Amino acid sequence: MTVKGLGPGRVTRLLTADGGLRLVLDRTLLPLAKRWVPEEPGGWIPRLSSGALIDVRCSARPVPRSLSPATLSLGSVRAWLDRRRGVVRLRGALPSSGGEVSLASHRARLRLGSASGEQAAADLYSMLTTSAALLVAAAGGALVHAAAVVAPDDRAWLLVGDARSGKSTTCANLARAGWGFLSDDQSVLTAAAHVIMVEGWLRPFHLDEGWERGEVSGRRRALHPASLGLGSRQRLAPLAGILLPTVQAEQPTTLAPVSAGRGLALLIRQSPWLLVHRALAEPGIALLSAAARSATFSLTLGLDTYHDPERLRRCVAPLESANPTAIAGRAPPPVSRATVHGRPPEKPAVAQRGSARLAAAP
Repeated sequence: MTVKGLGPGRVTRLLTADGGLRLVLDRTLLPLAKRWVPEEPGGWIPRLSSGALIDVRCSARPVPRSLSPATLSLGSVRAWLDRRRGVVRLRGALPSSGGEVSLASHRARLRLGSASGEQAAADLYSMLTTSAALLVAAAGGALVHAAAVVAPDDRAWLLVGDARSGKSTTCANLARAGWGFLSDDQSVLTAAAHVIMVEGWLRPFHLDEGWERGEVSGRRRALHPASLGLGSRQRLAPLAGILLPTVQAEQPTTLAPVSAGRGLALLIRQSPWLLVHRALAEPGIALLSAAARSATFSLTLGLDTYHDPERLRRCVAPLESANPTAIAGRAPPPVSRATVHGRPPEKPAVAQRGSARLAAAP
């Protein structure tokens, strides 16, 4: 992780390629944040940003408790929409873990005690994910719990599914077979002129310990893409379509077109933070709808391709065609910033009953 100093006690890191979102935190919290902060691809030079900010400080002051049901739950962190103040309040499992995200000012202010250990790292991971997702949405984009691979035509396919649905393995195998990759875990969608762009937030891949031997152990470990010989890493690519992987070990690997509605349902499931605030939900779901209408396929993953990257590439060969939307049976949708941005988030929405929950925290 590359960071830029702000002084003896603070460090900063740009999170998006356009410099529109940055993280600033106390240096003492850097070891806990390293697990979350995406890596920079080679050659990208950070610049100062006046956009959205996530500010994380070390503080032992307890975070006030809330007795009302949480609007959103992600891992060990709960989030509440404060209607009166127009902010989203966060609280982790540790007494000093929490903060606020203001959608109007595009600022998140988080704090965490100096305690180390797995719980502190888990709290910070989920707080950073929630804050980043809300601020990305406030800027008109969508952070999705999804991997992204890049076909030989330089267009991205988003891999959307729950934990252990085969996203990381598919990403790694296609990369070994000659495709590029953006990320195996979190991707940001934004609307540009007539296209949706995908930006990958790269972290170590989480793969089965037996993957390199073609075996299934049921235990996962973190592996850096460079250690796997995967060098075709990119930062940004235009969206070609959506893949919905599922593991069915005894079945042959197959690719089949599915409805845009099914793709949209899974995209929303993997970006539940959009439902926290109505002003985020409307443009966010419009963006996800446009993504699902591009082309959506189910990818049933069997053991026949688990240890055979070239066979997997042959299975997805139709996606390398010039017009995969024709295979899916529908025309590509028009996309523009005006169709997805919606109104600015100046008014808080009424909290939904119950909690929107991510199927599995990243």
